[in-house]
Amino acid sequence: MSETPPKSLATTTRHLVQLALRVYLLCLAPITYFQRSLIYHPSRCERLLAGDADITVRSHDGLELHGWLILVETSRGADSVDIKPALAAGQPVVLFFPGNAGNRSDRGIQFQVLGSLNTHVLLVDYRGYADNPGKPSEADFAKDARSIWNHLTQELGVPPQRIVIYGESLGGGVATRLASELCQEGIEPGGLIIQSTFSSLVAVAQVHFPVVPVSWLLVDRYPSDQRIIKVTCPILQIHGQQDTIVPFWIGQKLFDAAPAKSSQGIAKQQIVMPHTDHNDVYSESSDHDKLIHGLKGFLDEVDRRSKSEVEQDSKTHQLTNNPTKEETQFINIDWTVIGPIILIALAVVLWWFSRTPQVKPQ
Repeated sequence: MSETPPKSLATTTRHLVQLALRVYLLCLAPITYFQRSLIYHPSRCERLLAGDADITVRSHDGLELHGWLILVETSRGADSVDIKPALAAGQPVVLFFPGNAGNRSDRGIQFQVLGSLNTHVLLVDYRGYADNPGKPSEADFAKDARSIWNHLTQELGVPPQRIVIYGESLGGGVATRLASELCQEGIEPGGLIIQSTFSSLVAVAQVHFPVVPVSWLLVDRYPSDQRIIKVTCPILQIHGQQDTIVPFWIGQKLFDAAPAKSSQGIAKQQIVMPHTDHNDVYSESSDHDKLIHGLKGFLDEVDRRSKSEVEQDSKTHQLTNNPTKEETQFINIDWTVIGPIILIALAVVLWWFSRTPQVKPQ
């Protein structure tokens, strides 16, 4: 019997590399297939009725998406008939897009703080979250966001300049896209607030999965740094410097990509919270007063501008449709009588100056 020759070192190395690649690709397969399960962490529940006004929005594909409208200084459980009169009072409305986990029942502190700053808050949960049907995806979230915007502006009658689009963490990607698309269509919201969010989901995934080629595999990418360039409304960013989920430097990339000023010349603003992590932005801490001061200033400015625009529109409407007393008298002159008299007078004057002078005989 002949003996099998020993394998060379090169052959053994090649086999080990091939084995390692197989194992690596085998591990990538479930990550790729189940990637949305790694991104989205919804809390499911039965019908969630606990807001001041329960809102239902129909999506582009016919789903009923439920949410809450928390009204300023109203009792919880107010009749839906009271929604429009309450919104017509003039306070800003925060259209809130939450992070990737939980549901609207977990945002009580946000409702409380924003409500204390004299704003209404509308939060409609994402599809697949809370009591909503469907499955999460970036593309569907974007379409649903537009449906919610349309419901707020068209069904509930809130002017765009009174709406502040607010995005928390993953919701920052949804909010930035909505604001960008609206601004490109010439529909400018009152403002955009982005909290603890990213320049892109790819950047965050690369931090948490450094050995995975996420730039190749990720389906829902949320490239906010490319979209925020087109946002023309005022922008406020909030980010904690101790953020362990979306590192501060990733949020800073998004802020740097934003336009320096809005179309109205208002500079972009930033609230940097030195002692704050990702999920404790609204908790009581040494940074809390800084957060409240920054939010109040931004929302008060939105309120002032929106009321100024409404007042200006009212004055323009009054000048156009309600002339002054003198203008009314001028308009009420009977030109069927005065017009011919003026024309005859002008004809006489022209005849007088154009007639040929007679030469006196000598």
